[in-house]
Amino acid sequence: MLVTGCGHAGIVNTLEYAHEFIRPAPAHAVIGGLHLFQASEEVLRWTARKLEQMRVAHLLAGHCTGIEATYRLRALMGLDRRTAVVSAVGSSFSLGRGIDPLMLAR
Repeated sequence: MLVTGCGHAGIVNTLEYAHEFIRPAPAHAVIGGLHLFQASEEVLRWTARKLEQMRVAHLLAGHCTGIEATYRLRALMGLDRRTAVVSAVGSSFSLGRGIDPLMLAR
């Protein structure tokens, strides 16, 4: 699981660094800002491919990601409403249970 603030370094760069520094393992969840608000379609497609290769199974994207970029990544990665949401204060993720987007998002 990877938690970011505002991912200025890039979510792919951050995950690659974690794989090198800690260990190569699936990223069960990416939570936080991915700094993709103004990303082009080409960048979103590239990012989605990389996240799939890193086996990201859950996405709780917020802050500087943007709603449209979050939904586009969800579609490109083949995720759904149970595995990829626009995160908000109080939304959570836990292994075994997955995402809890809170009542507001249900």
